[in-house]
Formats: sequence, structure tokens, C-alpha cells
Amino acid sequence: MHSGGQLELRFPPAETNHPVDKPVALTQSGIDAELTLACAGLARDLGLKDLAGKLSVVWNQRMRSTAGRAFWPEGKIELNPKLIEFSSDEVSGTMLHELAHLVAYARVGRKRIKAHGSEWRQACYDLGIPNERATHNLPLPTREIARKWRYSCPVCEEAIERVRKMKRYAGCYQCCKQHNGGYYHKKFRLVESQINR
Repeated sequence: MHSGGQLELRFPPAETNHPVDKPVALTQSGIDAELTLACAGLARDLGLKDLAGKLSVVWNQRMRSTAGRAFWPEGKIELNPKLIEFSSDEVSGTMLHELAHLVAYARVGRKRIKAHGSEWRQACYDLGIPNERATHNLPLPTREIARKWRYSCPVCEEAIERVRKMKRYAGCYQCCKQHNGGYYHKKFRLVESQINR
């Protein structure tokens, strides 16, 4: 239920036989209708009608270590069903955290922003979670994936490591920004190497 900027979610008591893989009423496409309506209402309250019109909240059965995630520009929020085992507060808090990402991107348009930067913090404040942290501390299982590929800048020597190989050439963002007005230049093309551990 949504009123005055606050969000309250109610779930069946833990002792019911309510399956975790179908926490509340889901549409045929797997969208949680109640949570989607709640998010859409909050987006409309913030004057973001376009975002409200495309929002969807789904429970992702494959999520393990992640509590939730947001997809822009789709306007989609995915939640880990394990959240229900903790509390409705965790569901609501994670949903608002992810909604704040979508609100931040909807407000800035095509501008590039930091995932948990000032725009996200302002969105958290506007959604009633002013002291939200970037990461959760829930006892979810962790998963360490070995990174097999390293990409380094031939100029500044900064490197990033990735699980999967890049499919296209990429340039060092900082060098392109500093020396070429933010545009790609082959001088700053990242050099690929395989990590042997």
C-alpha cells in the first residue's frame, strides 16, 4: 500500500505453505503485479510518468548472491526470492534501492552517471530511504567467478579484469575523456591478455 511517500508491503505469515518461488500474485509473464503497481505509483508521485508506464518487478529464481538489480532503460527490477525469508522490510528496502537506480537514470536522460552517485542518493532520499547503502549485508551465498581476461590501457596502464572476453574493441574511458574530448581513439585501445592463475 502506498501513501504519502511511504511504502508498506504485506506478505503471508511465514507458517503458511506459500512457496518462495511464487511469493505473491504473479502475472503470466512472471511480473509481481502488487510490487509493480507500488513502484509505478512512486514513480508517478515523483513526476516520472514515462518510467511509471514501463516499470515491472519480477522475482528471479536464479539469483543467489544478489538481493536485487535494476535494468535501464527497460524499467525492470529483479528481486531475489530469498528476500521473503528475511522480512517484508528487506523486500521493500531492496525494491526501493533498485527503484532509486531507475529514478536516477530517468531523471538524467542519456547522461552517464555513477551507479551509486549523487543522482542515486537523491533518488533514495526522495523515495524515503535517505541513508541507503550501496551494498547489502544479507546472509546470501557468495559466488566468486574467476576472471580470465585483463584489458589494460597502453597509455595510463590502468587495467580491468573480466570473466568474459570483450566482443569489440574498447578504449580507456579516462584517457579518452582527458585527451580526446570523451571520444574513442585507437591510441587508447585496451590491450587484451589472458589471466593464468
